[in-house]
Amino acid sequence: MRFLDELKKRNVIRVAALYLVVSWLVLQVADLLFDAFEAPSWAIQLLIIFLVLGFPIALLLSWVFEITEDGIVRESELDTRSVRRLNDRRVYILIGVVLAFAVAMYVATRSVVDTKPDQNTIAVLPFINISSDPDNEYFSDGLSEELLNLLAGIPELSVTARTSSFSFKNKDMDLPTIGRMLNVAHVLEGSVRKSDQQLRITAQLINVNSGFHIWSQTYDRELVDVFAIQDEIAEAVVAALRVSILGEPPRARVTQTEAFTAFLNALHFYKQRTKQGYEKAVVYARQAVAIDANYAPAWNLLSATYSNQALRRDIPYDAGHEMAMDAVEKALEIDPNYSFALSARAWIAMNYERDYAASAALFRRAVKLDPYNPVILGNRAILANRIGRTDEAIAILQQSLALDPVSTTSHTNMSDLLSRANRPNAAIDSAIKSIELAPEAPIGYINLAAAYILAEQPDKAISEVNKVDWPLYQLVIHALAYGDLGKSAESEAALSHVTERYAQTNAFQIALVHAWRGDVDTAFQWLDRAVDDGQPTNGIRNEPFLNRLHDDPRWEPLLRRLGLSDEQVAAVRF
Repeated sequence: MRFLDELKKRNVIRVAALYLVVSWLVLQVADLLFDAFEAPSWAIQLLIIFLVLGFPIALLLSWVFEITEDGIVRESELDTRSVRRLNDRRVYILIGVVLAFAVAMYVATRSVVDTKPDQNTIAVLPFINISSDPDNEYFSDGLSEELLNLLAGIPELSVTARTSSFSFKNKDMDLPTIGRMLNVAHVLEGSVRKSDQQLRITAQLINVNSGFHIWSQTYDRELVDVFAIQDEIAEAVVAALRVSILGEPPRARVTQTEAFTAFLNALHFYKQRTKQGYEKAVVYARQAVAIDANYAPAWNLLSATYSNQALRRDIPYDAGHEMAMDAVEKALEIDPNYSFALSARAWIAMNYERDYAASAALFRRAVKLDPYNPVILGNRAILANRIGRTDEAIAILQQSLALDPVSTTSHTNMSDLLSRANRPNAAIDSAIKSIELAPEAPIGYINLAAAYILAEQPDKAISEVNKVDWPLYQLVIHALAYGDLGKSAESEAALSHVTERYAQTNAFQIALVHAWRGDVDTAFQWLDRAVDDGQPTNGIRNEPFLNRLHDDPRWEPLLRRLGLSDEQVAAVRF
């Protein structure tokens, strides 16, 4: 007890408490700052060792010396000198203030840390083409996408999808802003110079918060080394981020350089999403498979191009899908576990064959192999919507958006799903977001107009649809909205134009207008025509403009013809 009383008298216990509180505060601040400046892991360990060693020294000094109102004096001199001890109340106030500050700092730093993205998150920005020939941009873009796909194959890394990463191309935006928008901690950027068979590729990994280069490298190689360069960059990124990989890292798919160049050309034109772009994509993809018949990505790209051409009616619907099916099955013969090809085959099963059980099984395999691929997740969400599982479709699409946050397609699809879920106001917000991202894309305005009709704001629907040049949907929206406004003549005129121009290809859209008006018999006539003629009826199960037909005895038999009756979709193992 005497020893304890002596400790209290000499303020050793108070110094110990104060030292521990201050040390804790120092560690919280250091943890935040060291992370921001990419300090090595041993730096925080060294600081802890320093603080631990300092603890007994602080206690010893508090035993030997005393802090008084007249300064620091030796404890042995207190009885011989006229000095005033510190008031106990002041000491406790000091400890309380430091403790309160420490708690406040802890809360503040934790809130900052909690909002920061995981350190294993990365976006691959499009590499800059610095070749003398500007037409070589197809190569720099394609190489960037191949690198992105390679890194995305590492489960321990979270890689932002191409749509979001490439949305910043040619935009003067600082890296911290890009990092916040994509919710990533790092970006990989670089440049490509291609001259005949010579390559110079520069790559650099950057921390978006500090702006510091974590790693950079320049590769002066021949074109034939492009696949080895991809592997080396991926390995360097993993090493720089100190990621521990379970199993073997993925490797770039190797092919002949001529086939790879043709493939990148095909990919470049495919991304244009136009009639002319698809035609050129077919030409280059065919060149690629002619050079290397075992290059699965080229077969898969050829399949996707045929499928899109068929859906757009740029080529005959049946013939296009048959060619798409042949091409994707060749890709799967080469690599049965190629997730992109499995997804493409699932897409054909859903859209062309209407075999929803087979589509679901293929998507299950694709997602198991590639669980963080936003394109595959987005397509799977479309299947969930197609079979009427709207809430599940929204949940899957939310996962896709988390991986690809500025994807115009995903925001557009989300607005459509929210309308189907009877959430028109939320659908309006999503449609506006998609328009902000791609103001030139007409589908965003169409979805916004449809959501306004469902939200009982037909005047706004007309205003939005008039901003785009898409005659079919302009006429359909006019027929719906003018009818809701009580302008029968304008509504009839629009419906008459739709019927005259699009009866052979879009009977489903004509049925929507009649169903919304309550003309049930005529609506069923047009739906029967659409099914008989093999016209698209996508999303029929949960189409909100057909809600008045659901209680009619003809509804379920119609769905059965499409493989979408309640009994049929209940058997789909999604």
